[in-house]
Amino acid sequence: MLGRAADNLFWMARHMERAENIVRLLQTTRHSNMIKNNDDGEVCRLSLASLQVSGQEELFSKEYGAATKGRVTAFMLCDLNNPSSVKSSLRFARENARATRHLLTSDVWSCMNRTWLAVRDLGYSEISKASIDDHLDWMIDRSYMFRGTMEGSMRRGEGLKFANLGFCLERADYTARFLGAHLGQNNNFATTTRNLQVSDYYQATVLLHALNAYKAYRETFSSSIEVDRIAELLILHEEVPRSLLACVNDVVDILKELNPSSVVLKDVYELQYRLQSVQISQLQRVGIDHFLRDFSKQIDEISLAIQNEFMMVQ
Repeated sequence: MLGRAADNLFWMARHMERAENIVRLLQTTRHSNMIKNNDDGEVCRLSLASLQVSGQEELFSKEYGAATKGRVTAFMLCDLNNPSSVKSSLRFARENARATRHLLTSDVWSCMNRTWLAVRDLGYSEISKASIDDHLDWMIDRSYMFRGTMEGSMRRGEGLKFANLGFCLERADYTARFLGAHLGQNNNFATTTRNLQVSDYYQATVLLHALNAYKAYRETFSSSIEVDRIAELLILHEEVPRSLLACVNDVVDILKELNPSSVVLKDVYELQYRLQSVQISQLQRVGIDHFLRDFSKQIDEISLAIQNEFMMVQ
């Protein structure tokens, strides 16, 4: 496969995964606001955490000024000037798909194109007048449809493998950023306190639902929800699809299929071994926030190395 085609499929998948992740982030912020009945200060703090995950605090401040629920939602959902917004991510994904349309099945292209056409002309005012929550739910459904169409109709060749690499790397980076921001913006979560107050308990359930891990937590741990076990589940449990170890394991498997002698495999193996051999108590001593930031940095380096090796991107 040509390097440019692989690059387009890789980024098509990353942008689609990013769109879903931002939608989940907005859902979490909205649910947190409803649970805690926040005052203006609390709303700003939660909103800033949303911007922190996407890395767009500076751009938001420049364009919108003070953070409010409505402004952050509009910025992250519909603003094409924001490269991390849902609409921007969908536009980038469609452009990547159009450049490699001959490698996609008609079902994959149709799913992508219909999703983009449905949101292309939608602004925040139209969405808010109807229902923001319904729109976010619809976006999650479209994301599931896209992934299902990819897996159900694409040939098990290099094209699907490069797309799955994009999915896995974007998901790993998002889980680390989301978990770090959520732990960091809640004082109770930032400590090793195991017993949560009622409001913090509901915040923890929001976190688990946002990462599709609530049922997994209940099936894995018989105790009530505890902070250290949330971190353990989403970092070290390979059977949880959005955990860091699960994503890294998937990257290893795909790279081995693409090229067993790949240069970048050495770095991915090292990261995999680190996750497989560490205990959550060790991460707490080092600092989970520090570990998650370091993990995100390593994922960025691995992503760039993959592009340099397979896609000839300099």
